Amino acid sequence: MRRPSLASLMILALALGFGSGALEVGLRASSQRGMGPGDVAAWVAVSVGLTTGLLAVVALIGRLVRRKPYGMLVGSLFFVHAALWYRFDIVLNNFGSDPKVWGGLLLILALSILVGLALDSLVERGRMAISLLGLAAGALGLSLAVARSAPEEGQPRGTRKNILVVTVDTLRADRIAPYGADNPTPTFSRLAREGVLFETVVATAPTTEPSHLAIFTGQPPFQSGVVANGTKLGDRPALLWHALKQAGYSTGGFVAGFPLHGRFGWSQGMDVYDDDFGSFRGLHSLSIVKAWDQLTLPGHTLRERRGDQVVGRALGFIDQHRDDAFFLWVHLFDPHAPYEAPDHPFDPPTDGQPLTLPFYWPPAHKAITSTDWLVEAYDAEIRYTDALVGQLVEALRMRNLLDETIIVLTADHGESLTEHDYLFDHGDTLHDPSLLIPLIVRYPGVARPGHRVPCQVSNEDVTPTLLSLLGLADLPEQKAIERAGRDLSSALRGASCTDAPVVSSTVSERFVDEPPVDFSYRVPQRKLIRRGADGAQICHDLAADPGELADAGCAPQVAPLLDAVLEGRTQTLAPQTDSATNAALEALGYIDPDQE
Repeated sequence: MRRPSLASLMILALALGFGSGALEVGLRASSQRGMGPGDVAAWVAVSVGLTTGLLAVVALIGRLVRRKPYGMLVGSLFFVHAALWYRFDIVLNNFGSDPKVWGGLLLILALSILVGLALDSLVERGRMAISLLGLAAGALGLSLAVARSAPEEGQPRGTRKNILVVTVDTLRADRIAPYGADNPTPTFSRLAREGVLFETVVATAPTTEPSHLAIFTGQPPFQSGVVANGTKLGDRPALLWHALKQAGYSTGGFVAGFPLHGRFGWSQGMDVYDDDFGSFRGLHSLSIVKAWDQLTLPGHTLRERRGDQVVGRALGFIDQHRDDAFFLWVHLFDPHAPYEAPDHPFDPPTDGQPLTLPFYWPPAHKAITSTDWLVEAYDAEIRYTDALVGQLVEALRMRNLLDETIIVLTADHGESLTEHDYLFDHGDTLHDPSLLIPLIVRYPGVARPGHRVPCQVSNEDVTPTLLSLLGLADLPEQKAIERAGRDLSSALRGASCTDAPVVSSTVSERFVDEPPVDFSYRVPQRKLIRRGADGAQICHDLAADPGELADAGCAPQVAPLLDAVLEGRTQTLAPQTDSATNAALEALGYIDPDQE
C-alpha cells in the first residue's frame, strides 16, 4: 500500500483542528462570562492548539501504519468531541466505574472506528474540499466568538446609585476593628466611620450557599428550602439582581468559592457572572480542557480562588460600566480555612501534640500545635481581605464613583476559633461564633456617618433594605414576593430600631435526600437550639452566659415561638449528590467523608 503523503495528512489535520476548535469556542463564548478580546484569543489559541496537536499526532501515526490514515483523522475528531460531550453533558454526575460511563464511551469508540473505516476513501478523495470546509467552520467559530462575547450595553446611571455588595466568607464580626478587635482593618473601619454599623447581626446559616441566598432574597433557609451547600436554586425571582436588572441596572457577580458556582443557579439574571477559578477566564468550560481537568484536578473542578483574582476581574467590570447604573457583588473566600494569607509566613509551632483540625486541612497544617498561631493566621487572612476591599473602594474613588455607590459589607457566617472545642471550622453548630457577622452600609447623604445600630438584625435584611433605598420595594412584582427580612432603611437614617428574632438553621447530616435540620431561635437575651435528628433542645441565657455553655432551662418560654415561625416552613430541598459536586465540597470542608 502506498504510504500517504505526510503533507496532505498534516494539512487536513490543521484544517480540521482549526475548524472544530474555533467552532467550539464560538458556541461556548458568552457575554455572561465577561470575556474581552484577550480572553477570546486565549480560548481560540488553547482550543485550536490542543485539537490540532492531537490530530497532528494521529496524522503521524496514520502515516506510519498506512491503513485508513484519513479515516483515522476523522474518526479521532468524532471520538474526541462525541466522548467529551457524552462525559460532560450526559453522564457528568456518574462515577467513571458506572457502566453508563465506560459503556457509553466504548460504544462511542466503536462508532468512531466505524466512521473512520467507512469514510477513509471518501475523505482522501475530497480532502481539499474538507480542508476548506474546516477553514470555513473556523472562520464561523471566530465570528460567533466575537459576537457572543460582546458585552450588553448598560443604561446611563442618571440619578440612580450604583450598588457594591461585598460578602466575605467566614468572617466573624468580633475579629475586625470596627467591632472592637485588636486587628487593624483600616478599610472596614473607614466604611464604619463613613457609614452605619449594625452591632448585632445574626446569620441565618453557618454555611455559604444558604446564607448567601438569605442575603440576596430576604428569605432564610426555612423559607427558601435551601439548607445545604450544593443545592440547585431553581428559578428564584426573589434574587435581588432580578429586580435590579428590570430597573435597568447592569449586573455582575464575581465569586471565589464553589458553593456559589453558576451550576447551582446563581448566574440567573446576571449580565456577567464570573465563577471561573482558573488563571484564564472560562478556559475550563472547553471540552478538551475539561478532559485534562478530569485527570489532574481533585473533584474534577476548580474549587476556589484567592481574593486578588476576584478583585482584579471585578475592577474590569467597574471600568466597563463606569457610566452605567451597576450592581456588583464581590465574594471573597480568603478567611475560610485553611488560613494562608499571602503576607503571613507559614512558620507554625509543631512541637508537641498536634491539634485536631478539620479533615480537609492540608497535611502540613495538621502538624500545628498552637491555637494562638492559628487565630493569628485567621486574623491575617482578614487583614488581607480588608486590603482587597480597600482596592475596590479606591477604584471607585479614582473613577469619581465612590459617593455614587451604596456599599454593603457583610459575611455569610463566622468561624469557631476553639469555642465549644470546635476547632477552626463552621457549619455543624449554631453557636454564636459561627453566626455573628458584620454588616456595614455606606450611603453618603442617607446613611448617617458613624452611626451604630444597637438592635439585633439579620443578613436576611439586606435585600429588603436595598430595594427600599432604591425605591423598588413597592413595585407590584416585588410586593408579591414573600420575604422574612426587614427594611432597615430608617435605621440607616438614624431612626430607632427594634430587635427582631432570628431563626438560623443547618443540616445535621449532609448530602442525604431528606437531611435532618437543626434550628436556633435567637433574641438578644436568649437562644434556643433544637436538633433535627432527635428533637433535643437546649436554651441559653445570653446575658448571663454569652459563651453558651449551660442550659438555662428557658426552652418552655422560647420553643413555642420557634414552632410558630416554622409552621409555614418550606419543604427542604435536597442537595446534589453527584461525585463531582461531592468531591469539590469535601475538599472545601463542607462534607465529612466519614459521614457520607
